[in-house]
Amino acid sequence: MARAMLAALGAVTLAVTTAVGPMGPATAKDNTGAIVGGLVAGAVIGAAVASSVNHPKDIYVKPVPPPPPKPDPWSNAFSPKPGVKCYPVQHACYNKDGAYNANWTWKVYQK
Repeated sequence: MARAMLAALGAVTLAVTTAVGPMGPATAKDNTGAIVGGLVAGAVIGAAVASSVNHPKDIYVKPVPPPPPKPDPWSNAFSPKPGVKCYPVQHACYNKDGAYNANWTWKVYQK
């Protein structure tokens, strides 16, 4: 679009220059050709600017989905013996009543 407007401006400028050129040397008070050329060039530039402003450019972007939730670290608890539950998150084992079981903790998570 801008290339077409620039070409039209060049053609109009060439036409005005060609039309004014063969008339001979212009006197100091005769600047009609310059005024006409300026008006024509201004109209072409104004049309190019106005046409580019009137066309909105819509940009559609898909929203990024949220990341999936992280796995629950407490869900992978296991029981090495009935009545004892070990939690890998804590590296600890507990009895059924909630008391810390040092014996099974040592057996399962010794270093």
